[in-house]
Formats: sequence, structure tokens, C-alpha cells
Amino acid sequence: MDVIYENKTQLIETSMSNGLVPYAHLHKELEIIYVRKGKAVAYADKNSYLLNAGDMFIAFPNQVHYYRTVSRGEFMIFVFSPDILYDVSSKISKSKPDINYFTSLDDGKLKDIFESICALDDEYKNTAISGYLNVVISYILPKLRLKTVDTENNSAFYNIVDFCTHNFNGDITLDSVSESLHLSKYYISRLINNRLKQNFNEYINNLRISEACNLLRATDAKIADISEDVGFGTIRSFNRAFKLIMGMSPAEYRSKNNALKEI
Repeated sequence: MDVIYENKTQLIETSMSNGLVPYAHLHKELEIIYVRKGKAVAYADKNSYLLNAGDMFIAFPNQVHYYRTVSRGEFMIFVFSPDILYDVSSKISKSKPDINYFTSLDDGKLKDIFESICALDDEYKNTAISGYLNVVISYILPKLRLKTVDTENNSAFYNIVDFCTHNFNGDITLDSVSESLHLSKYYISRLINNRLKQNFNEYINNLRISEACNLLRATDAKIADISEDVGFGTIRSFNRAFKLIMGMSPAEYRSKNNALKEI
């Protein structure tokens, strides 16, 4: 399974969706899903959780996670930096939980919190959301057994993925990353294989195709120009990599998304 590393730029990202993303991904932020309506299966590392209305899922920093939407509904999505959490950000950044699932059916506290967030609608909404997320974390932390992760490897891993995220559209190789970060290329290769379950070239191609998808959805740029912008040497290699990862050609992907927009 291909895993995408997402490089977030905001302290808090919030959204409401009728379905959840099926691709495996990770990031250095926490991610919370609260189900108002609908049903989904959430996966974190090797565990899976069936989410019904009133249930919450949380992925900690650096946990590989993805979802399968069983029935569409209303899914509240929060992706936020541990830095917004009072007095526990360092602990959470260095840990993984034993479980990733909670339900409001026990006492209704989680439902009350998320319904309060849903009702927010003023200029201080993000400030309030930050406060509510601190309450959510303070509620679930006593229910968790946290396992400390290898902080040295984590730091090196984040340096690697941050460098790749900012340089994938150039002439990037294991040797160039090794030289820039002063890390052994064998160490870099091993970290990527262990964390992302893919080799270096596969990882770079995933970053490039992810950005290509963004450009195909958001712009009218020519496919050949997009291929060059995301770092492919030839349109042929771009088309081949795109088909391998997305299961369709770039033109088919753009056409499919344009049709969804019209609907």
C-alpha cells in the first residue's frame, strides 16, 4: 500500500465532508474524525475501527491512517498541530496511543463538544475550536496508554519528508537528499521503507502525482506543463506513473473530477 506524507501549513484545519479519504497517509499533526451521520471504517497502523454516528477517531502524529466510507453522511474533520495543546504537546508528539476510537454513547460528552463546535459561526470560531480541541484531548488522554516512539528517528524522518516535500519537483535523488541533510543514504532509504512501506523513488513519485492531482483539479494547465511542473522528465514517464498510482490517465482523472464538479 502506498502511503502519502502530507505537509500541513496551518495550525488547525477543519472541514465537514460526506465521506472520508481512502488513501493511506500520515503527517506530524493530530487528526480527529467525528461522525455526526453515516458510517465508516477507520484504520490506524494495523488496527481498524467501525465508526457510527456519535463515534470519534483520532490519529496521533506519524501514525499511518486511512478510511473506508461505508455510508455517506456528515463527518467532521480536524487536523491540528500538537502545538495548540496546553502542557501536553511534547508528550503527544513523541507518543502513540493504544487505541484510536471513542464513542459518545457512554456519557454523551464528546457529542456535546462537537455539536458545540458545529454551532460556532463568528470571527472567533478558530479560537473557540482550539479551546474545544484541548477539552477533547483532556477528556481522552486519561483513557489512553501512550507508548513513546523513537524521537531520534522521528526527527530524522520529518527532516527527510520535509526536504522531499519542498524539493520533489526538482532533480531529487537519494544522493542529493543525503548530501543536503548530512544523513547516510542507506539510513534515509531504510527510514522511508520502514515508515512508508515503499522505496525512495516510489515515495517521490507519490508526492509528484499527489501535486499533479491538485493541479488537474484546480487549474486548466496543460497536462504536459503539469508533468514538467511536478518534476517528471518526460510526459511518457508522467503518464506511466500516474496510471500506476491512480489507476487512470491524467486526462481521465481531470474529466472525472470536472464531471463531479458539474454534479
